[in-house]
Amino acid sequence: METYYAKSENGNGEKETIEHHLARTGELCRKFLTPLGYGGWGEQMGLLHDFGKWSEDFQQVLRGTKTRVNHALPGAAVVSKCPEMAAVIASHHGELQSIGAYSAKLEEAKKGTGDRMDSMNRTISIYGREEFAATLARWKKAFDIAPLEPRPVYLAEDVELSKMLFERFLYSALIDADWSSSAEHFEPDYLEKSAAAPLDAEKALERLMALRAEKQHASKASTQLNGLRDALFDWCLEAGKEPPGLFTLTAPTGLGKTLSLMAFALQHCILHGKRRVVLVLPYLSILEQNCDDYCEIIPDLLEIHGNVVWTKETADLMERQDAPCIVTTNVSFLEPLFSAKAGRCRHLHNLADSIIVLDEAQTLPGALLDATLRTVKELCGRYGCTVVLSTATQPSFRFRPGLSWSPREIVPRPQALFEATRRTTWQWRVERETPLEALAEEVRGISQCCVILNLKKHVRRVLDALDGEDGVLCLTTDLCPAHRERVLEEVHSRLSAGLPCRLVATQCVEAGVDLDFPVVYRALAPLDSLIQAAGRCNRNGSGCGGRFIVFVPDENGRRYPTPAYEAAADCVLTLLKRHEIDPCNLQHIEEYYELLYSYADGDKRSLREAISNEDFQAVQEQYRIIPDATVQVVVPYGEKMKLFKDIRRELDENGLSRSLLRKAKPITLSTYERDKAECLCERLYFRAPGGELTATDFYILHNAQYYDERAGLNFALPFNGII
Repeated sequence: METYYAKSENGNGEKETIEHHLARTGELCRKFLTPLGYGGWGEQMGLLHDFGKWSEDFQQVLRGTKTRVNHALPGAAVVSKCPEMAAVIASHHGELQSIGAYSAKLEEAKKGTGDRMDSMNRTISIYGREEFAATLARWKKAFDIAPLEPRPVYLAEDVELSKMLFERFLYSALIDADWSSSAEHFEPDYLEKSAAAPLDAEKALERLMALRAEKQHASKASTQLNGLRDALFDWCLEAGKEPPGLFTLTAPTGLGKTLSLMAFALQHCILHGKRRVVLVLPYLSILEQNCDDYCEIIPDLLEIHGNVVWTKETADLMERQDAPCIVTTNVSFLEPLFSAKAGRCRHLHNLADSIIVLDEAQTLPGALLDATLRTVKELCGRYGCTVVLSTATQPSFRFRPGLSWSPREIVPRPQALFEATRRTTWQWRVERETPLEALAEEVRGISQCCVILNLKKHVRRVLDALDGEDGVLCLTTDLCPAHRERVLEEVHSRLSAGLPCRLVATQCVEAGVDLDFPVVYRALAPLDSLIQAAGRCNRNGSGCGGRFIVFVPDENGRRYPTPAYEAAADCVLTLLKRHEIDPCNLQHIEEYYELLYSYADGDKRSLREAISNEDFQAVQEQYRIIPDATVQVVVPYGEKMKLFKDIRRELDENGLSRSLLRKAKPITLSTYERDKAECLCERLYFRAPGGELTATDFYILHNAQYYDERAGLNFALPFNGII
């Protein structure tokens, strides 16, 4: 009998037979889907995904005598009565599409009617009843077919969303199995190199306890506050023993939730056999600060976010995310759950049986919230995950229309905890606008304080008004990481020494940044932002020794980052008309969210329609947490000027490389001002071995006049003609 091949020759001159490739892919896909309870589906998809390679058309492709052959549709046609499996097999060489995109052609292929070409004018490798019958006979002779698990019952609240998520998990497992099996043909130890050691939760918990003891010894907080931190840690350890599911952790800022959440996760892993811990943080600034602690606890930690520069050696590890601990951002965690791209979906099956911590849950995207929360519930219900939503301002999601929401709270009596940590006195100055220059004059009379504003242009106005004053510092995302780190070091140093320290910042300081000022001014904002900002006031003290002042800046134009941000700030004003807001009263926070959600229309219509139509590509386009893509700019920051010059020299000598981008990370920042970057910076390109250039979203700023040593990147300065 003629031998059919699936892969061309490897380095040893060996071709891979179809039987071997299908068997190995089926074995891996069964393994990947077994935690979901669908190992049988996985094996069958693996055994059928390249069914169409059992054809003369595809063998000619391997011999180089033919091109443009579709070998995916025949396998999908075999299982066309199972639409989820058929859609995944048909899509496994491109983006995921629902069965509706293929159903007509699958029927034509089985019957042999119509032409033999697919929608992209490629020849379908197996066509018609005779060819299918002969190939199926060969396939059945080669493999023992296991019975399949029953089709899933989808989430009643949103059948389409639930079904699409299930198909993404199937797609994920098949993509990973197929790509891994193919890689093994050329590199037998491929899977060993693209996976980290399994999670040793007991050892990690030991390291956590040791790190906690170090931090307790070094703490300068009050005895009362340290006692509350210990209590929170113990509550998390105890809650980790509870059955898997959906949890909330509602606790004031400054109580050490970083380590307490990890304690919950590791305890839960030990008792319930969870495979990995996934820590999801909204901002890179928080991620960068927390990763050092997390790495001490779980050394094989894997960071996944937009600023990570993948190398050839790490690309597969990053795509597969087969690591004991993942630390990532909202964007990098949530968007793949709604993606149609193979590379972005490849790791999804590894989320099964994980513990997922969504820190700062109040930052979940408002216009995408219903789809996000229903997906979170589905991760718990079908995929064996335990999810914790942690924040000091726990959103009352139960007020979202049509959403059932009943998580378990980790803290036994959160209201008592908030009362015990009351550290500030709030002052509301919202009856009239406050000129920013007048605010700056008031700040001159306070030795140590922080001013948090909504817009960078307001930060610059206050900085200009404070020009020449001692101890004035700035912190926004216009500063590169090395610059932000230097500012934070100086802030801590000045606060500890009792020196003048007046920090002017945007909301980037509101979460995960350990600052402790006696006085904080905050421009009017959503209530959760106000409470987070207040967490930077008298952070380590006791009693109400801190002053927190909320004001409305004078502004003729735009005064908020987004319309949704403005609407939430207006809800604060509406609530203030009813009664004064007590930030330590959880009923007031709940009342705020009830008001906020009563004005909300749910998810944006375009996303709802895309899900209703089961349109994977449209959902992918509509579910974007950051709609406007940023660009990365390497900047000439003064204290790292030697590094900047080294990078510029290496660019001139050797061109752009991934290792060079990693080296430049401390002086690389993100900006939405793509047009300004294209005008005032040099775009960077990768050069292929053949000399072809590939554009990147990385730029280098040569003119130091556009990087202010006080406030960072500033494209608004007058152009002097020098690039």
